[in-house]
Amino acid sequence: MPFDAAKASKLLEKKLASLSRKTVLPAPMLALVAATARAQLAARATESVEITPETLEDVERFLRGAPRLARDAFPVDMARMEALFDELAGLVTASEPHLAEAMTVIAAARAAGELDLATAVRQHLAGDDGFFAAFGERTPSAPRLLNFLVQAALAPRLAAVGEAVHARFPEDRTWIFGQCPACASPPLMARLVGKEGARHLTCSFCQLEYRAKRLMCPYCGEEDPKQLEVFSAAEEPGYFVHVCLSCKCYIKTTDFREFDRPSIPVLDDLESLTLDMAARGQGYNRPVLSAWGF
Repeated sequence: MPFDAAKASKLLEKKLASLSRKTVLPAPMLALVAATARAQLAARATESVEITPETLEDVERFLRGAPRLARDAFPVDMARMEALFDELAGLVTASEPHLAEAMTVIAAARAAGELDLATAVRQHLAGDDGFFAAFGERTPSAPRLLNFLVQAALAPRLAAVGEAVHARFPEDRTWIFGQCPACASPPLMARLVGKEGARHLTCSFCQLEYRAKRLMCPYCGEEDPKQLEVFSAAEEPGYFVHVCLSCKCYIKTTDFREFDRPSIPVLDDLESLTLDMAARGQGYNRPVLSAWGF
């Protein structure tokens, strides 16, 4: 199905309006998130990806859990990525002083040839967080900034590729594994949709939303109900935290079926930030970063 930019834009603006009412989130952060999300949407509207069957994993291996396309095989248009990276860099520079300071270091490293964006992209595709952590030592005021910029600049392309890959997956079929069927990355968020409350997971890498088993830890595969618990907070209606006693991981879930509220998983994640703190306070962890680099 072609990407509907007008529909996506309307949903985004509604979600940003909802986010703006979250008083626990700093105004400068919300402004940067809003500007970034709009820039990403504009870039996503121009992406067109075709995936040929021969580039995909064998169907039999795929049905046993192998990704249809490995992360490092996702095709990237570096010219588009660099253009969006530079646009986002401008937004960061105009944001808070500590971010502008870190952006100056990143710009200087690029100018001196010490930071190559193509290399940074390869490291992100490979899931090498050590590369970004090492560079982050040079920007102590914002140690995750490079990670954020690379991830955010790649997001529109990765989403387009993920959707093109998933288009070859049987429609309405439930994926029995926790990881993304397109790239095998772990999920970021979950949400319940439809009258039956079907569970959809959103990939932390390509942001693909896919239907998954309702009762299962998406990180370790635990299915014993006695090992799976859930909690919520009165101040965050429509959000739940599902925790696994086996692997001590958690995933947040949105259930807005009884609310007139917009849902965009990467922004739902930000909106429910207080639940991350609650889960970590109870000793649980999430094995993936947010879409915003933290």
